Amino acid sequence: MVNPLTEAEIEDKRITLEEAAKLVPNGSDLFWGGFGYQRAPIAFAHELVRQKKRNLTIHTCGSEVDLEIMAGAGVASRFEIAFVAIEALGLANNMRRRVAEGEVEIEDYSNLAMAMRFLGGALNVPFMPIRSLMATDMVEKSRYREKKVEVMDCPFTGEKICLVPSLQPDFSIVHVQRVDQTGNAQIDGIVGEDIEGSRCGKKLIVLAEELIDEEEIRTRPDQTKIPAMYVDHVVILPYVAHPMECHDYYDYDLGHLQMFHKMTRTEDGWQEYLNDYILGVENHFAYLDLVGWEHLHSLRARKPWGY
Repeated sequence: MVNPLTEAEIEDKRITLEEAAKLVPNGSDLFWGGFGYQRAPIAFAHELVRQKKRNLTIHTCGSEVDLEIMAGAGVASRFEIAFVAIEALGLANNMRRRVAEGEVEIEDYSNLAMAMRFLGGALNVPFMPIRSLMATDMVEKSRYREKKVEVMDCPFTGEKICLVPSLQPDFSIVHVQRVDQTGNAQIDGIVGEDIEGSRCGKKLIVLAEELIDEEEIRTRPDQTKIPAMYVDHVVILPYVAHPMECHDYYDYDLGHLQMFHKMTRTEDGWQEYLNDYILGVENHFAYLDLVGWEHLHSLRARKPWGY
């Protein structure tokens, strides 16, 4: 199929990482994409720290190093999440410390509850029903939300049912494998909540490992999980998720993760990491220079296996 638009008529949504982070005012609400080790927007978290953003609220299901960075550096003061940890390596040291100090508040939901909240926002409805919270203390306990969960009688069956408030944050931040200049974004591997999350925010910023043309997008339309009509801005960068992983592009950096987790056990260790790897470098490419390109290339996925 030939695109009826001329090249001049096709909107180019590409901006730099620095420009993208500048769009986020202090006090903003953000949907934060990725899940666990997969496609974490670490580079965006670094840039938010370098630009000294403050009082952000982060909405996500399960994230790790990126949340640790934003909590530890004082970028985000509230998190509505299902879990945060460094999985096999241990607990989230920065997050635990900041919560204990009273600098960070967490509103605890289940993974399904958060996913339903993103779906509700994408559907533009005020709430979503969920049955599974009925047997948990999340119904009774909240940190700062006046209405975290509501319980009502179903108007059709009379049964008790939970309602969770939908989310429509100011920005959605999503990391993908490939994108074209107009914003058609393709995701390989685990998707998590990024389809719903990309549609619930008022503005969507997509970070991608690779820029491809529209013809390549058309060869694999099933992989275009986020159509261009939802996307406001596109940032193209390699190793966006480092030290986490990006399916079919690179594996997680176990050595760096072990170092990060060990250093964050103390405030002094965290400050040393922060100064060396985030504040002490000018931009994302300087961070990659510090990590070392030969080492980064050793993490590249073996295409037949995808990791």
